[in-house]
Amino acid sequence: MSKKYIDIVLSVFFIVLAVLLYRSTATFPKSALFTTAVYIKFLAYLLAIASFVQLVKSIRSDAAIKVIFAKNPKKFFILILSLIIYVWIIRYVGFIISTLIFLPVTMRYMGYEKFRKSIIISASITLFVYVLFVQIFSIQLPEATIIFGASL
Repeated sequence: MSKKYIDIVLSVFFIVLAVLLYRSTATFPKSALFTTAVYIKFLAYLLAIASFVQLVKSIRSDAAIKVIFAKNPKKFFILILSLIIYVWIIRYVGFIISTLIFLPVTMRYMGYEKFRKSIIISASITLFVYVLFVQIFSIQLPEATIIFGASL
């Protein structure tokens, strides 16, 4: 599929999304000047304008660049399947354990050879996400139901 047609389809999709976003504010109360509805309408306008500009640029373009979604489709679909399994496993073993297993295994599968470094990178990413969500934003991450017996 060529880049021109992908850009056109995505631009139309985002224009439709902007219209739906704008329409979603119809049920908001109209009591104050600066409300959530005004903010959402502003974002919808920006999205629609940017998408329309991109649509015009895409239609006027004559470049016939071929887009390859994946060099190895089998590897791509295995990655997507592993992401689905990872999300499903989080419920049972929790975010921390599943992430500490998923990231290095995925890095290894995608061709990263330095296993020790991938463990350090995975631990760092997991720690960063934990600190960001639990400590700073006070948002609980999924806990292990197998270990703690809690349900999500």
